[in-house]
Amino acid sequence: MKKLARRGLTGLLVLLLGGWLLLNLLDVNQLKKPVLTWLNENTELDVSIGRLEFNPLSPYKLLAEDVRLGDWFSARQVYLELEQLAPLAGRTEIAILDIIDGRLNLEQTRPPELPANLANVYIHELNTRNLSLAGNGWEAGGIRLSVSNWQPRQNGQWQWWADADVSGNLRQLSHPTLELAGLDISGHIRQGRLELDDVRSRLFGGLLSGSLVLDPANHELRLNRPRFSQVKLPFNPDITLPDGWALQLVRAELDNVSLTTPSLTVNGIRGELRDLEWTGTGLPQGRGQWQASEATLDWLRLDSHTLQWLGDKERQSITLAGNAWQGNIEAELGWYADQGRLDVDELRLSNTKLVWQPDIRWPVPDVRIHKLNLTNTELLSLDNELPLSVYNGDVFITDLAWSAGLWRPLSTQARIEGSVTELVWNSLIGRNTEFSARLTDEQWLLDNLNGNWLDGQLTMNGSMGLYPPHSTELELAGKDWQLRHLSNWLRADRGFAGDLTVNVSLTGEPGNADSWQGKLALDGRDIFVEQAGLDHWLHNRLAEDYPRPKQVDAALAGLDLMQHDGFIYRLDLQGPVQAGRWQLNGSALQSVRHLLALRGSISAGGQLDLNLGVINDAGCRELAIRLTEDWHAPQLRLHQPVLSASCQPWYSGTVPYPAAGLPGKLIEAVRALPAP
Repeated sequence: MKKLARRGLTGLLVLLLGGWLLLNLLDVNQLKKPVLTWLNENTELDVSIGRLEFNPLSPYKLLAEDVRLGDWFSARQVYLELEQLAPLAGRTEIAILDIIDGRLNLEQTRPPELPANLANVYIHELNTRNLSLAGNGWEAGGIRLSVSNWQPRQNGQWQWWADADVSGNLRQLSHPTLELAGLDISGHIRQGRLELDDVRSRLFGGLLSGSLVLDPANHELRLNRPRFSQVKLPFNPDITLPDGWALQLVRAELDNVSLTTPSLTVNGIRGELRDLEWTGTGLPQGRGQWQASEATLDWLRLDSHTLQWLGDKERQSITLAGNAWQGNIEAELGWYADQGRLDVDELRLSNTKLVWQPDIRWPVPDVRIHKLNLTNTELLSLDNELPLSVYNGDVFITDLAWSAGLWRPLSTQARIEGSVTELVWNSLIGRNTEFSARLTDEQWLLDNLNGNWLDGQLTMNGSMGLYPPHSTELELAGKDWQLRHLSNWLRADRGFAGDLTVNVSLTGEPGNADSWQGKLALDGRDIFVEQAGLDHWLHNRLAEDYPRPKQVDAALAGLDLMQHDGFIYRLDLQGPVQAGRWQLNGSALQSVRHLLALRGSISAGGQLDLNLGVINDAGCRELAIRLTEDWHAPQLRLHQPVLSASCQPWYSGTVPYPAAGLPGKLIEAVRALPAP
């Protein structure tokens, strides 16, 4: 009996061993074709598998190699270990699903159609190694991901955002506008939201850490308490978010962050952003405060400064204080992006040294200045078209707006006032100048401008209309001006020097020369003019015969004048301005040897209509000079009128006869002089 039992057990063992060997020798790949055919016909998966490893003694474990689902998924290996398979109940539990060297194309992904007996799929553990994702401009590589306790399918419906625990890392995540590397994540999916409690990554040369919430249902991506450290963040204005999506930052910490845009660069930012939200278009809304080592906006530059920001969809408010242009700055600004408008609520610059570059262009088309105060400001222009420098300038501006190329007032208090210790325009120098002006809806009002100009004094006031015909009123008084400065400034072909006093009172329209009315007076002393030898030219004309009026070549006369320099002891040109013509009756100038009187007019456009007379010591005219036409190419006529025994004085003004002038009748005296 015992022998029989031993033989029976031995036979059963041999039978089991033989069955096990038979099953292991069975090539499961022979079953691959009919199984895949059935799957593709019943699930529309379009599955292909290169090789299967399957042991019937372990029926819940399967290793598939070279797996492909359509043209949207492929993997070198897929390992499947079933926990439970209940086709009749429509429930499948997967203990482990490993995907190795997988590739997923998100743009072509579609939910697989599964039969009813796979209505519920539960995965205890899903692992990926070196998974790659691509689609919609995004690329991710080297993904090691673990997803646990996940039910992606319930009651025949796919639910990709079902609750699950998630952890892993990505070697690289990139987009045309974003680059992340070494991304570590840990969190879960709850109620359709991806909640990552711990996110760490390298971002634009720095580090990012914090927590993240991705809410597809509400189209929101929120970073909670993110910390950006050493990040060099480039911002392209073309960056957008998918329609309807919003990016939120809650209590973001900035540690030595740099921001670069096509026009703005900020370096060394340290601070905090609170409640920032951006919808992908326009500017964000939120609030924050930080300090930065430097910032440049186009040609505007700030050095070390602190800044507070409060923004909404309509207005971006900025309050800043710090160093700028070797001085100090305090500002409260408001930016209205939709209107392209900058509001300068208050701006203070003190002890600054500004440099104007030739390529500077004001970047904002609409500016409203409510209060601007410049104290002890220096300005140096490197632009040849603006040869200006200012030393120790104080300027105060309130309630002025610049828009569409025009200034306009914001209130009845709109004004500009200030003082300048020294102002240089090319070689024209003004010192200790004060000014004040107001702006109304219709005109600029210059209440006062006075200072030391041309080594003399200048006082000016007036008004000018903002709109055509730009009606203008001007009152100007200049005393003891040194003409050598004016000569250098004008870069005249012929240098000149001397002392000049000017008085002007005019009204008119700049575009209408005939509209000017008022009076103009010039009083000069000791005036020297290069290549204008008036005495020599008059002496030669007195020595010649002009018994009747004779036309003379003005060009030749000009060449004759250029042979010598001229000196004028006294100049008195004054008279009313009527219909754009300066009436010079009663005017005269005294050279070294001659007294030359003037009658007639000069138009604002340079048209001459002048009678000049060389006057003897009795006030009689012995040489008549007629100048007409344009002053660039005048017509010149000479005449020596016959003098009666007792001539009628042709000039009786305030300019005296020169002490070195010839006595008696000039023509006789000149001709009586010995030949040189």
